[in-house]
Amino acid sequence: MVVDTMPGGDTAWFKPYDPSDSPGPIEYVAERFRRRAIDKEQARARAAAELSRYTLVLVTPSAAGRLGLCPEQAGLILFVDELQDGCKETFEDAVRDIEEYSGHRVTLVEHHADLTYWTAQPR
Repeated sequence: MVVDTMPGGDTAWFKPYDPSDSPGPIEYVAERFRRRAIDKEQARARAAAELSRYTLVLVTPSAAGRLGLCPEQAGLILFVDELQDGCKETFEDAVRDIEEYSGHRVTLVEHHADLTYWTAQPR
C-alpha cells in the first residue's frame, strides 16, 4: 500500500494498525460487506428514513421572527434536520436540491400546523 503524506510528512489522517487501539475484529469482512439483494420495501423504508430529515416551510413575514429570521427572509425555507439550508425560489428548486442531497426521487406532501410545511417522501 502506498501512503501519500501531507507536506512536512504529516499523516494525521492515517494511522497504522495497533491491536491495543482496535475497535474489535471483523471476523469475515467479505461476508459483512458483500452485496445483498434489497427488496423494494426495505429500499423504500431506507429512503423514507433519509427523506424524513427534509422539511420545506412556508415562512410568512409575520412568522419569521419566531424562527429568529428577519421579515425579509420570509419565503420557502428548506430545513435539513433542524438546520436551515436556505431559501428556495420555487418548489421545483426545493425538490431538485432534496433529490440531489439524498439521492432519492421525492414527492412533497403538504401539512398544516402554525405554518404550512411539506415533507419529502419517496416517489
